[in-house]
Amino acid sequence: MKITLSRTPLLQLVQRCQSIVEKRHTIPILANVLIEANQDGITMTATDLEVGIRSHIDGSVEEDGTATVSAKKLFEIIRELDAEMDVSLTTGNGFISIVSGSSRFRVNTRPADEYPAMAEQEGTIKIVLPGNALADMIAATSFAMSTDETRKYLTGTLFELDDSQNLRLVTTDGHRLALSEIRLQQAAGTASCIVPKKAVIEIRKLCEENQGQVELLISERQIRLVAGSNTLTSKLIDARFPVYQDVIPVNNPNIARIERTAFDQILRRNMIVANEFTHDIRLNFSDQGLDISAHNSEQEESEEHLAAEYPGHEVAIGFNGRYLRDALGAIRASSVCMELKDELSPVLIRGEDDEQSRYVIMPMRI
Repeated sequence: MKITLSRTPLLQLVQRCQSIVEKRHTIPILANVLIEANQDGITMTATDLEVGIRSHIDGSVEEDGTATVSAKKLFEIIRELDAEMDVSLTTGNGFISIVSGSSRFRVNTRPADEYPAMAEQEGTIKIVLPGNALADMIAATSFAMSTDETRKYLTGTLFELDDSQNLRLVTTDGHRLALSEIRLQQAAGTASCIVPKKAVIEIRKLCEENQGQVELLISERQIRLVAGSNTLTSKLIDARFPVYQDVIPVNNPNIARIERTAFDQILRRNMIVANEFTHDIRLNFSDQGLDISAHNSEQEESEEHLAAEYPGHEVAIGFNGRYLRDALGAIRASSVCMELKDELSPVLIRGEDDEQSRYVIMPMRI
């Protein structure tokens, strides 16, 4: 194999694949990327056996061929090369030669036939939508995925397509819930699957890079994203997602309208003296506005008032301040609405005049 291509697209290609590679895998070849060169261009593949990506770019191919090389070494070498110089990759005798200007490297390769194939199931459901819309939905929900591996079904994102052509993404860690939905332009059937966290993060990256439409293909055990010249495939989490609809408050009678940025800044300041583990913050809603306070076991405390539109009855309620800030950070509207019932019931948070994304947070006793 002998190929020559520009350094910048090559770096993007290697970086994309390198993020998939499992760093501490017991199967050595999974630390490598597969490079394939032919008359159609250069294709690079990476997989950890759960998530895989295949990306294609054009380049000058003088000799066809295939090889696998350490993703980490290839990425670090390409990253350090002169951005203005082309890069040549040549394989032979168990090595790959990387040449750019006066820089020359020789790195071990492994045979391409040892590399595991990316199995792709036929998608039974096909969804087409703008890449930036899907990236925004993931950004609005991914922070609420659980890190508790004992409850695997909470460590991913629910992708749900209903018979009204609504695509819905839902995440929860048991203490909070994030939901974002979009109406699709075409009928596509119904689907419900849990996508692992790693795949969700990579789907977002690819969608942010892609300016046009992307395709999601969902089968019984797999989800596949096609974004431009990139194809990402992931196994699904084989579990049942909680019945999240029962958690979302309906018709909470007390609604506060609050300026989002000011609210977030006050929370950040008050969390300085909040308990460093529970991050508990007290919110007191009244017709005078919103009083925000915090304290800790060392008798340190803080209190601050924020103007808010609140016509409901007085409610004093505690929350994990970090959960509140995560929700506020995902909302783009200048003002937020907090829908409350009482000090023991979950609160619903959304951007004002925004029905696409909603957030539910369970209260704390403080």
